[in-house]
Amino acid sequence: MSTLQQTKKRLNAAGKIGLVCMFLIIIAGSFVRITGSGMGCPDWPKCFGYYIPPTDISTVQLEEGRAYSKGQMVIYHDTLWIAQQNFNYTSEFWKTNIGKEAALKVYPKHQYAEFNAFHTWTEYINRLLTGLLGLPILVMVFLSMLYYKKSNDYWPVLYSVFAIVMILFEAWLGKMVVDKNLNTSTITLHMVGSLGILLSLLFLIRRTSEKATYHIPPVLRKALSFFFIIHLVQLLLGTQVRESVDLLLENGVGRNILIDNLPVGFKIHRSFSILIVILATIMYFQYKRLDIKPRKFSFLFIVLVFEILFGVSLAYLGLPIALQPLHLLFSIILFALSGMLLLESKKK
Repeated sequence: MSTLQQTKKRLNAAGKIGLVCMFLIIIAGSFVRITGSGMGCPDWPKCFGYYIPPTDISTVQLEEGRAYSKGQMVIYHDTLWIAQQNFNYTSEFWKTNIGKEAALKVYPKHQYAEFNAFHTWTEYINRLLTGLLGLPILVMVFLSMLYYKKSNDYWPVLYSVFAIVMILFEAWLGKMVVDKNLNTSTITLHMVGSLGILLSLLFLIRRTSEKATYHIPPVLRKALSFFFIIHLVQLLLGTQVRESVDLLLENGVGRNILIDNLPVGFKIHRSFSILIVILATIMYFQYKRLDIKPRKFSFLFIVLVFEILFGVSLAYLGLPIALQPLHLLFSIILFALSGMLLLESKKK
């Protein structure tokens, strides 16, 4: 095997590892949402001012005789405070902690003053997984540049750099989400960023793949294209529905009547599901006529069946929490499968 082929193979492997990391991040992010752990760390990139977050509430409380470092956060009288400088806490502390030179000040960005070890570590693990994704992406950038020097193929470089840009965008957005105490509009943008990273990985994997392109009937190709586009719209609509659900739950609406109180976006989301089923049916009968049947198509149909079952169960069983991350995961898998099938196929 030549050096060029080895580099191409390693670049493809790095893209696939990145794809696996993306799915792990999506699962973790969904788990953060359904458990209400999004503000488990009230600051970013640290957590309560620590690189490794606390495990006990006593760590974020004021204690007599204890030393505190600059940037450390504490909860005192149901208020979130941040240390402006190093100090030792004593019974006389509040007599001198006044004015511009105060060692401890109220945190200015928000006042989410709660500590829950489970929420804190759930959010922290989600952040670690996001950081983990950066490793294969950095490897991709390095390998894609080596590959470009040997092949003059600049597309893998563009895909890798775009993925890096989107990760930085996601990191910045993560900070905005925390600073704004989980502003719903930024949560939707998080999904857009994730899909951008996912697409860049799919393009890179296909570009560096040794698999030949297969030909499919024009009807199947068109149905697959519409399926991909409509499913992308479905994903974004689904994110909006999740935001609406979160708002209703925060306002005390019971799960048994959530569906009745959801906005029109839910009905559009549900109606689009019917269109997806129709397109999938067309694809299935066209697929049965193929001489060579790609396995990804079979997998797509299986995943779609489970996705429909999860969607129906969510709609008629009062949106059970356990099904929400599964519904999102299978939806992302469908998006990735349909995208890869489009990249791997051409019309006859």
